[in-house]
Amino acid sequence: MAAQTATSQRDVVIIGGGHNGLIAAFYLAKAGFKPLVLERSPQVGGAAVTDEFHPGFRCSTLAHTAGPIRPDVVREMQLEKHGLMMITPEVCVTALSPDGRALSLYQDGNKSAQEITAFSQKDGPKYLEFEQSLGKISKVIGEALATTPPNIDDPSRGDLWSMLKTGRAIRKLGRKDMFRLLRWGPMAVADLASEYFETELLRAVIAARGVFGTFLGPWSAGSALILLIRAAGDPHPAGSASLAVGGIGSVTQAMASAA
Repeated sequence: MAAQTATSQRDVVIIGGGHNGLIAAFYLAKAGFKPLVLERSPQVGGAAVTDEFHPGFRCSTLAHTAGPIRPDVVREMQLEKHGLMMITPEVCVTALSPDGRALSLYQDGNKSAQEITAFSQKDGPKYLEFEQSLGKISKVIGEALATTPPNIDDPSRGDLWSMLKTGRAIRKLGRKDMFRLLRWGPMAVADLASEYFETELLRAVIAARGVFGTFLGPWSAGSALILLIRAAGDPHPAGSASLAVGGIGSVTQAMASAA
């Protein structure tokens, strides 16, 4: 660093060129800083890389789905202009039953409810009710996550305004969904799924989103909060399963190009 000239000096160093590091570098540069991203691997991407495991054969090495990516990040980084192409299939997930039947959940909630009704007359309408509440609650959580954390000890006017906006958004949920938000957070996701649905296959699909990629089990306290946080990026109960053309590495290559 000492040998660098004044024009090449950087004011921010980011350790790791995964998707989070690349997004941070983009926004720091956009704000006028000069970030330096350090990555020990031959390519950037972290857990989101596409590797050639045999000449002519490439696959996503670790992460495989690209959703949910925040729409504002995709828009502001102009990832499509940097080569990113996404595929969002009509079917989000298909769960296979030991008795030979299969349960598919679609992007279309009504179509999912029809599929579920073949397993349970009760669970079809309950799925639509759950999807609606999850969408409302996750929107409030998403807005809170995008807010700069306030200084609780000495809040500024901006902090107070942000907290007021969050409080008003929670109140606008209405009594039923407001209490659901407060109650669901500490719950085990398996208990949450069991409260709504009687079909074991559907319970498993919903609960899986609360434990996927974590060291939690479906009966771990707070795993329902993971579901809510994930739904903040994509309100579909099972997730949209968006895929990147060329593998997950196409996402981080586009991010690197944008940065």
